[in-house]
Amino acid sequence: MAKKKELPVVSVIDRRLAHPFGAPSVPITMKDGSAWATHWISADLRAGRVHQAIKMGWAYVLPTDLDGSIEELGFDIKDNRIVQGHHGSEVLMKMPKSDFDRIQQAKSERNLTNMRGDKIKADAAQRTAQKFGDEAGDSVYNSDLEVKDSRVSIDLDGERPQQ
Repeated sequence: MAKKKELPVVSVIDRRLAHPFGAPSVPITMKDGSAWATHWISADLRAGRVHQAIKMGWAYVLPTDLDGSIEELGFDIKDNRIVQGHHGSEVLMKMPKSDFDRIQQAKSERNLTNMRGDKIKADAAQRTAQKFGDEAGDSVYNSDLEVKDSRVSIDLDGERPQQ
């Protein structure tokens, strides 16, 4: 008789520490591999949201695109579109992954440019001048105002222990 392989014991806390914000969602796999980025678009968010997504480069995922059955994945089909949620109000959409990655890179670069301290200081001086006059704007611009980028951790789920 073969000896049973001992499996490592992993505590609930160890699993939570590996994914402190919850288990990552299971990716939606397409038949042609990972060539697509997928995203659920909620029509309930605001009127015209799905139309806006199409104008932004997203396309409907068709049932024939998925690697697996619709029932197995827990989705529904409505008008040959993959949907989920309240009355099928969330529509699964796709975009070529290369295009999605280029858009994300452009967003990141724009955010970093807009976060530069000197740009923020100039914007603050400009807005001050518009509201309170040129002298006030010049005072802000010529001051020792220092802008620093920082990040903080905010407990949104109420699960972090009190300190």
